[in-house]
Amino acid sequence: MNIGIIGLGSIGQMLVAAFCKSAAVAPGQLVVFNRTREKAERLQADYPVSIAESAQEVCQQAEIVFVCTKPLDILPLLRELSIPAGTHVVSVAAGVSIADLERVHTGAVSKVIPTVTSQVLRGVSLYTCSQRLTLQQREAFLSLLSAISVAQEVSEREIETVTILTSSAPGLIAGMLESFAQAAVRRTPELSIELARSMLVETMLGTALLLQKEQLGFDQLIERVATKGGITEEGLRVLDKTLPRGFDELFAMTESKHGALKQMIQQQTSPQ
Repeated sequence: MNIGIIGLGSIGQMLVAAFCKSAAVAPGQLVVFNRTREKAERLQADYPVSIAESAQEVCQQAEIVFVCTKPLDILPLLRELSIPAGTHVVSVAAGVSIADLERVHTGAVSKVIPTVTSQVLRGVSLYTCSQRLTLQQREAFLSLLSAISVAQEVSEREIETVTILTSSAPGLIAGMLESFAQAAVRRTPELSIELARSMLVETMLGTALLLQKEQLGFDQLIERVATKGGITEEGLRVLDKTLPRGFDELFAMTESKHGALKQMIQQQTSPQ
């Protein structure tokens, strides 16, 4: 089975790397297209994928096509293409609905929200599918996602919220850890920022593994670390003064951004 990828931005390149590293497909089964061919050729130097001359060629050669363009470019692109009815089209844009995709393709459609951590074969890929998928198409799709991540099916209503917990989270966590490291250096200038960062990364890895391997809840781990009247307990009180409000604002911003994007996409689908 050939897998097509249209658009080689960060998501498209990550999918190529993840599929190849996981051995979910052989590199020769990947057919890619990017408007700037040089980017595809640079990727081909690391992974011997096939480079198509056009997005249409990808659709002709692949059974599953991941469309990794910008959200506002997805529907106009799909309208320009002649896509075989048996091709499974997968969008990576949360703001483009299944109904939107079904208006421009008569066959099976899905959307997936990947995560950059799939490049190391970890993390969560969110997905939702149309009712048009055959059992065989669904199994092939889940096999691909499960090879590079934990594949988690969610509703279209949920996907906008949980995207923050999966796709956006690596960047947000990195931002929080950077603030943590910078605060430590401000407090103790003799401490190098490089050492502070490396200690936080190792601690984050250890924390994640402990939670996973011992199947602990966050509250259970807190109980292990936060002794009565100790620094961790007091530190949690400090964080509780600001973090909840900050995360509420984060989700409110997300809802607003998704709403604005969906309005622009709906303008693309409205009769002129």
